[in-house]
Amino acid sequence: MKRNGFTLVELLVVIAIIGVLVGLLLPAVQAAREAARRMQCTNNIKQITLAVISYEATYQVYCCGSYGYIDNEVAPEPWMRRSWYYHILPYIEQNALYDIYNEHYQHPEASPGGRGDHDYTNLPAKTTIVSTLMCPDDQNNPKVHNGSSLQNQQGFHGNYVGNGGNTYFNVDASGAWKQEACMDLNGIFPPLRSIKPAHVTDGTSNTLMFCEIRLVPDGAQGTGQEDIRGRLINARHTGALFSTLYAPNTSEPDRHHYCISTIYAPCTNTNQKNLVSARSYHSGDGVAASMCDGSVTFITSNVDLEAYHAMGSRNGMESVSLDD
Repeated sequence: MKRNGFTLVELLVVIAIIGVLVGLLLPAVQAAREAARRMQCTNNIKQITLAVISYEATYQVYCCGSYGYIDNEVAPEPWMRRSWYYHILPYIEQNALYDIYNEHYQHPEASPGGRGDHDYTNLPAKTTIVSTLMCPDDQNNPKVHNGSSLQNQQGFHGNYVGNGGNTYFNVDASGAWKQEACMDLNGIFPPLRSIKPAHVTDGTSNTLMFCEIRLVPDGAQGTGQEDIRGRLINARHTGALFSTLYAPNTSEPDRHHYCISTIYAPCTNTNQKNLVSARSYHSGDGVAASMCDGSVTFITSNVDLEAYHAMGSRNGMESVSLDD
């Protein structure tokens, strides 16, 4: 009885066709996964923006950016290092974590004039991971430990940071830390100040609230090699803020007191003219961002820089249009 079968040529043709189909399918699968991650990131930034808006509805002010002058040990509350992150926890379904932090912060040693280690160094549960603050496209998540000693770990870092304005964080060009100038940063989250919607004279739909950054791994524990970008527990060096001075994903390095430069997140280690620029790993070469009215958008890296500057200030009376 004669039995039919495939010839070698037919088998090779079938294998080649399957290879072509797989080659066509894999990019589509990757694109779908990236779209899902980008959607999740957009949803995250939407949630924390709505949290700040809910906070404002309760207290009639936006959250304070940080509770101390930028990098200044002689400030009235030099060891008060908490940031806006602490205030939004109840509004992103993190009530239990908020209660832990709040009880700790009520301790006498955490009050002005008290020991600083009770404000952030000994903060319980500070390594708790809050997924709402993490972009799924950043492979350096989660980041909870750094290059400090075991007794001085800085806690959870997030990809989303608040709008500090469109200038350097220490705006005095000489590098001197001008306390009043730090308080007068023209974004939504200046240090030691709580901004009201009425202060956003450019309009809440024209002013940025949050944007994303790339996290950078620190050195091994005990090495002292630290990158403060995205640091939410100890916000003394404004690791919880970004500036619109440079376009998203700029090649210009960030400038900060404690940072580690990488090809994806370049940084100059300095205490002069400090700032952090928005960056992400999303395809499409841009960043997810939110406005003060609760809307979210995707800002491309080739955005008109004048318009981007205007989005960073709350009171510059500039015209904003991303369509130019």
